[in-house]
Amino acid sequence: MSTLEPTMRITIDERGLLIRERLRDRLERAAQLRCEEHGKPVAAVVINGWENGWFDSRWTTCCEALEQQAAAIVKQRC
Repeated sequence: MSTLEPTMRITIDERGLLIRERLRDRLERAAQLRCEEHGKPVAAVVINGWENGWFDSRWTTCCEALEQQAAAIVKQRC
């Protein structure tokens, strides 16, 4: 019997692949995070827009601490 690892859903509301390419490594690192208290991964992220190297993101996680960890990885300027 095999166990499937949950996969973080990624939605990017931006035309083209530029932002996805720039964030690929960071999103992969964020997807590997697990909540220390609950043991759950990041469920999803929605990235809205991208301007002057910064973007807005909305995270779906089990708790605020995991959201902050994931956002810290991804939020660096592109």
